[in-house]
Amino acid sequence: MPDSTRRNFLIATGAGAAAVGAATALPGSADGASATGQPTAKLPTGAQPLVAHVSDPNSGSVSLLVGEHEVMVHDPDLVARLARAAASKQREG
Repeated sequence: MPDSTRRNFLIATGAGAAAVGAATALPGSADGASATGQPTAKLPTGAQPLVAHVSDPNSGSVSLLVGEHEVMVHDPDLVARLARAAASKQREG
């Protein structure tokens, strides 16, 4: 990629992330409950598209790319949920 920038990466992955998000929508999510029966989290007002990058799942840290900003979050439970979701999609594919 001769002209790769973070902005180009976000543009290119935005459509893919939206497609993955739509593909993983679970029955029951429209009524505010997940497939496990637990209430789904409410999004903050003005939530923007973002990309989550986990370079080392064992670290429990995830890098969130929002617009032109990067936010590092240490949340081992979130990383574990993302890793499980990725593994289940990989088995299906």
